[in-house]
Amino acid sequence: MTRLTDALALPLVLALTLPTVAAATDGAPELMVWLKGPFGAVAGTDVDEPATAAPDARALDTWMRRATLELALDPPLEQGATVSLRSIALDGGQVVELPLADDRWVTGPDQPGLHTVVATVRQGGREPAERAWLLEVPDRPGSWETLLEMPPLEASLSTANGSVVGVRGHGCYVGGCQEVGYRPPAASLVPLTVSVGEPLTLGLADDSALVHWEGRLEPQTGTRAETRLAEADFDEPVAGPTLTGLEPDQPGEWLLELRVDYDRERGWQWYLFRLIAE
Repeated sequence: MTRLTDALALPLVLALTLPTVAAATDGAPELMVWLKGPFGAVAGTDVDEPATAAPDARALDTWMRRATLELALDPPLEQGATVSLRSIALDGGQVVELPLADDRWVTGPDQPGLHTVVATVRQGGREPAERAWLLEVPDRPGSWETLLEMPPLEASLSTANGSVVGVRGHGCYVGGCQEVGYRPPAASLVPLTVSVGEPLTLGLADDSALVHWEGRLEPQTGTRAETRLAEADFDEPVAGPTLTGLEPDQPGEWLLELRVDYDRERGWQWYLFRLIAE
């Protein structure tokens, strides 16, 4: 039985840790502009190459029309500075101004399709600074109910014998948290066959990256092996990592509980897998 926690009563926004700001050539700090939403938190990039804002150079999925987005700047705007946003539809070039509320909240594009969103910052008599993102807007109604329907990512394990999708457990994904009850019986899980000592490869459904994983490999029937624990942190997000240290070391049945921390500060999720080592 799944229960949504009170975290869903919060705005669709994640806590943001901004990087150290490098010094610009004119002595002013370099301006960092971030856009946050259902795709996580992503720094803006060159207006001519908006797709490169995402680590995998793909459009950022807003999940629905008129998604609630947040703009964050570092350093904060100087007194008298202004910031404006516009959306440019790629199927016809229609330009729509996106008003800011409280200098941070913005409603995303309403038209389904691909859009370049551009933030223009004017301050201190300097040349305007522009940052851009490429957004993909699905044809779903923009509503709180639609937002609640956004599922966490599926995760799968792969070996030479194939792959299997894990059963999701507790987790928090882009502002919404879920709790589940007891884990399901092992017999109800689709097994993945693996050779003894064979490394396991983790993949996310959207091929995106992660910044941390930790796992507990627990022996079941057919083996007297001990439980194995392992984890890894990545300074740079990694897609499709090998779960080093979680290889079954004896034949038999194993259960793997795995936590994944997504990149872009999208949240974290536990998954459960059943392995048959031969």
